[in-house]
Amino acid sequence: MGKYANHEEFGANAPVNYREDSTSESFLKGMSAITPPGMKPKQSRGRKFEEKTDFKASASWHHNFDVAMFGGSDLGTSDFENRQMTIEKGSGGVKRISGRK
Repeated sequence: MGKYANHEEFGANAPVNYREDSTSESFLKGMSAITPPGMKPKQSRGRKFEEKTDFKASASWHHNFDVAMFGGSDLGTSDFENRQMTIEKGSGGVKRISGRK
Protein backbone atom coordinates (compact mmCIF):
# COMPACT_ATOMS: atom_id res chain seq x y z
CA MET A 1 0.00 0.00 0.00
CA GLY A 2 1.17 3.53 -0.75
CA LYS A 3 2.05 6.13 1.83
CA TYR A 4 -1.23 8.01 1.27
CA ALA A 5 -4.56 6.19 1.25
CA ASN A 6 -6.64 8.86 -0.48
CA HIS A 7 -6.53 12.29 -2.09
CA GLU A 8 -7.19 14.21 1.14
CA GLU A 9 -4.31 12.50 2.93
CA PHE A 10 -2.04 13.06 -0.06
CA GLY A 11 -3.06 16.72 -0.43
CA ALA A 12 -2.59 17.51 3.24
CA ASN A 13 0.92 16.08 3.32
CA ALA A 14 2.81 15.60 0.08
CA PRO A 15 2.83 19.17 -1.33
CA VAL A 16 3.92 20.60 2.02
CA ASN A 17 6.68 18.03 2.36
CA TYR A 18 7.71 18.70 -1.24
CA ARG A 19 8.17 22.41 -0.50
CA GLU A 20 9.91 21.81 2.83
CA ASP A 21 12.30 19.23 1.38
CA SER A 22 13.01 21.09 -1.88
CA THR A 23 15.69 23.45 -0.61
CA SER A 24 18.79 24.78 -2.28
CA GLU A 25 20.83 22.77 0.25
CA SER A 26 19.15 19.48 -0.69
CA PHE A 27 19.64 20.25 -4.39
CA LEU A 28 23.33 21.13 -3.95
CA LYS A 29 23.92 18.06 -1.77
CA GLY A 30 22.40 15.79 -4.41
CA MET A 31 24.28 17.45 -7.24
CA SER A 32 27.57 17.26 -5.30
CA ALA A 33 27.19 13.50 -5.17
CA ILE A 34 27.28 13.24 -8.96
CA THR A 35 29.71 16.01 -9.96
CA PRO A 36 33.14 15.07 -11.29
CA PRO A 37 36.03 15.12 -8.79
CA GLY A 38 37.31 18.62 -8.05
CA MET A 39 34.11 20.35 -9.15
CA LYS A 40 31.06 21.55 -7.26
CA PRO A 41 27.61 22.78 -8.34
CA LYS A 42 26.91 26.50 -8.62
CA GLN A 43 25.10 28.11 -5.67
CA SER A 44 22.92 30.05 -8.11
CA ARG A 45 21.46 26.81 -9.47
CA GLY A 46 20.44 25.81 -5.95
CA ARG A 47 18.66 29.14 -5.47
CA LYS A 48 16.86 28.78 -8.81
CA PHE A 49 15.78 25.25 -7.86
CA GLU A 50 14.31 26.47 -4.57
CA GLU A 51 12.50 29.35 -6.29
CA LYS A 52 10.82 26.90 -8.66
CA THR A 53 9.46 24.74 -5.82
CA ASP A 54 7.28 27.39 -4.20
CA PHE A 55 3.58 27.11 -3.34
CA LYS A 56 2.34 27.58 -6.90
CA ALA A 57 4.75 24.94 -8.24
CA SER A 58 3.79 22.42 -5.55
CA ALA A 59 0.07 23.02 -6.17
CA SER A 60 0.59 22.38 -9.88
CA TRP A 61 2.65 19.25 -9.13
CA HIS A 62 -0.07 18.13 -6.71
CA HIS A 63 -2.76 18.54 -9.38
CA ASN A 64 -0.81 16.48 -11.93
CA PHE A 65 -0.13 13.70 -9.44
CA ASP A 66 -3.75 13.79 -8.28
CA VAL A 67 -4.97 13.29 -11.85
CA ALA A 68 -2.64 10.33 -12.32
CA MET A 69 -3.29 8.60 -8.99
CA PHE A 70 -6.78 9.57 -7.89
CA GLY A 71 -8.59 10.57 -11.09
CA GLY A 72 -8.34 14.33 -10.58
CA SER A 73 -9.97 16.90 -8.36
CA ASP A 74 -11.01 20.52 -8.60
CA LEU A 75 -7.47 21.88 -8.07
CA GLY A 76 -7.19 22.75 -11.76
CA THR A 77 -9.66 25.62 -11.42
CA SER A 78 -8.61 29.25 -11.36
CA ASP A 79 -8.58 29.38 -7.54
CA PHE A 80 -6.54 26.19 -7.10
CA GLU A 81 -4.21 27.93 -4.63
CA ASN A 82 -7.05 28.57 -2.16
CA ARG A 83 -8.32 25.02 -2.58
CA GLN A 84 -4.80 23.65 -2.06
CA MET A 85 -4.35 25.74 1.09
CA THR A 86 -7.64 24.40 2.46
CA ILE A 87 -6.51 20.82 1.86
CA GLU A 88 -3.11 21.47 3.43
CA LYS A 89 -4.69 22.87 6.59
CA GLY A 90 -6.06 19.40 7.17
CA SER A 91 -9.66 19.80 6.17
CA GLY A 92 -11.67 16.83 7.31
CA GLY A 93 -9.32 16.07 10.18
CA VAL A 94 -6.52 14.59 8.04
CA LYS A 95 -3.40 14.12 10.14
CA ARG A 96 -0.27 15.93 8.95
CA ILE A 97 2.72 13.61 8.38
CA SER A 98 5.79 15.81 8.33
CA GLY A 99 8.92 15.04 6.35
CA ARG A 100 9.79 12.20 4.02
CA LYS A 101 11.00 8.79 5.13
